[in-house]
Amino acid sequence: MFQVGIGQSDEINTLLAIRIAIERAQNSLGSYIPQAGMVFAGLDFDHELMLAEINRVFPDLEFVGCTSGGELTSDLGFTDDSIVLLLLYSDEVKFSVGLGFDSSMQSELSATLALDMARQNLSEPEKLCLVFTDSFSLSGNRVIEKLNSSVTSGCKIFGGVSARPFVTNLKTKQFYKNKVYSESVVLMLMGGPVEYRFSISNTWQPIGRRAKATLVDGKRLLKIDDMRALDYYHYYLGDFSFPAPEFPLAVYENDSEHFYIRVPGGYDKKDGSVLFAGEIPEGATVQLTEALRDYIVDGLDKESIRQKEMKYDFEPAMAFAFSCIVRKQLLGTKVKEEIRILKKNFPESLPIFGFYTYGEISPLEAENRSNLHNCTMITLVLGTKSSIKIPQGNLTNTEYLPPEIDTKEINLVEEQKNEILKLKKKLDRENTYRINLENVKDFHGSILKTINNEIESAKQVIQLKNDELEKLYKELGAEKKKSDDLLLNILPTEVAEELKQKGLIEPVYFESASVLFTDFKGFTTIASKMKPSELVRELDFYFSEFDKIIEKHGLEKLKTIGDAYMCAGGLPKVSTTHAVDLVNAAWEIQELMKKLKLEKGDSAWDLRIGINSGPLMAGVIGTKKFSYDVWGDTVNIASRLESNGEPGKINISQFTYDLVKNNFICEYRGKIAVKNKGEIEMYFVTGKK
Repeated sequence: MFQVGIGQSDEINTLLAIRIAIERAQNSLGSYIPQAGMVFAGLDFDHELMLAEINRVFPDLEFVGCTSGGELTSDLGFTDDSIVLLLLYSDEVKFSVGLGFDSSMQSELSATLALDMARQNLSEPEKLCLVFTDSFSLSGNRVIEKLNSSVTSGCKIFGGVSARPFVTNLKTKQFYKNKVYSESVVLMLMGGPVEYRFSISNTWQPIGRRAKATLVDGKRLLKIDDMRALDYYHYYLGDFSFPAPEFPLAVYENDSEHFYIRVPGGYDKKDGSVLFAGEIPEGATVQLTEALRDYIVDGLDKESIRQKEMKYDFEPAMAFAFSCIVRKQLLGTKVKEEIRILKKNFPESLPIFGFYTYGEISPLEAENRSNLHNCTMITLVLGTKSSIKIPQGNLTNTEYLPPEIDTKEINLVEEQKNEILKLKKKLDRENTYRINLENVKDFHGSILKTINNEIESAKQVIQLKNDELEKLYKELGAEKKKSDDLLLNILPTEVAEELKQKGLIEPVYFESASVLFTDFKGFTTIASKMKPSELVRELDFYFSEFDKIIEKHGLEKLKTIGDAYMCAGGLPKVSTTHAVDLVNAAWEIQELMKKLKLEKGDSAWDLRIGINSGPLMAGVIGTKKFSYDVWGDTVNIASRLESNGEPGKINISQFTYDLVKNNFICEYRGKIAVKNKGEIEMYFVTGKK
């Protein structure tokens, strides 16, 4: 069983305020005698007197707390300057508190001292740690990291950094039993069957460009990219602005897309540095952030509704709420919405106790190690598996009974003065909210102008890039066309497409295709009588004319070897007329040669042509200097037919004859011996039918 009592008072007089808080906390706790407690209080109270009164009523109570930047409870709701008191009782859960104070201001040592002290009075391993620490002289990050590595496995760490209003530079304070400290760590450990669930709400949105934290000294950020950190803020917020806490930095580590928040807390005009509430790693990516009031409220509402829809596997006894003072500043007059939303979405009548901090402590939801957050609302619901029993005489639901105050201590005039002071303080606070919101509005205007300029500049850069890309795309298209054309000059269209898509070409077997070879008579003698340039020019003329003819008949040029020309029909696209097409092309070639003979006389060259048909393999061999080629006896015999032909004639095999005899007149030559092939039946094509 786990029972709590909560009391809150915003009276100006410290003694009156703490007595009211004690009375209200006792009323809600009932007849149980508290075993431990916490207190959060505004900076203007007499904290020594406050703790002395608590100690008088509850001697030797395990007790910790700290100063706050505002308080929120389910008792009176939100207040700016109040005392809020929590009393804890359980017949199962064990409580113990510890103090860590080190005159040399070593953060890790302070954390160790506090943890060791608390463990001395805890009879079992800690399951939950609630810590409240200074973050000006100490490093909140290093305190948390030390506790992460020191607490018992499975124990999670929550809490907040001691706070103060933004309008004062007084030190924050930490409370341990009946003593007031500064620059220290206080914590409470809970052992036994305590159960809990927590949630995180953060609605800050990154804006502007991302940059690098290029020069860091602890919590001081000196340079962002090549700008002073202060100038980075001036760039967005205006030349005469300051690094407003309402515009913290998102920090991305190790190229992650997830970020945590760091709030600026001061700056130095001389060196242009900005002081933050926590360390920012050098080399981390940073980005300015902003949040609108409605976004903060809506984000908390959605998160608490999500938590509400999840069924608890324990009996909730209370909830802690640690919210950032920057959220409070930005919410202004809407700040009361935070406690209203929590009361609406938490289990009915669940006591809520918390304060506005300079940094919120909790793990990320999927992790065990805790982190220092900023601009975040952390909620922590506690309880046990056992049901809460309401004792006899409990005054939870009664109206508030004012404590008996000695009129000698506080007379009527004094009470009226205190009431006037309290009202004036609230009026001043409302005015502060108004001024702050006006400043934020001006900052938003400056940011909007800067962002618009960045967007316009980015548009211009994008347009230039687009123009450049379009130009490059056209050039790439032209180069691609050249490349494709070159590839198509080397390979058949179908083969070239296969090569581009697959990166390789599989050899293909053709059951029936035709192959043509040509050769010039006496080429060796011709070549010896001509200059090399003239010879090449003459060959180019003949072969170019041959190319036109075979292209017209849909045939595929394969290659030239010296004065030999080779082409084929029926591949790579299968054709049933490949032999007829090839003989037609051969006929036109010989007709061309006859025409040139008439024009050039004896200087014209004579040409032999041989054609064979049959099965063959076709494909590309190798990975460089691609060449489409054919293999098999059909090819070899076609070459022999050419060498056994006569100038001006077309010599074909029996296989080809069988395919073209209905289209051409052929003269049977008989069987002719062929090297390495025996005797082959041959025909001269003498005319068209």
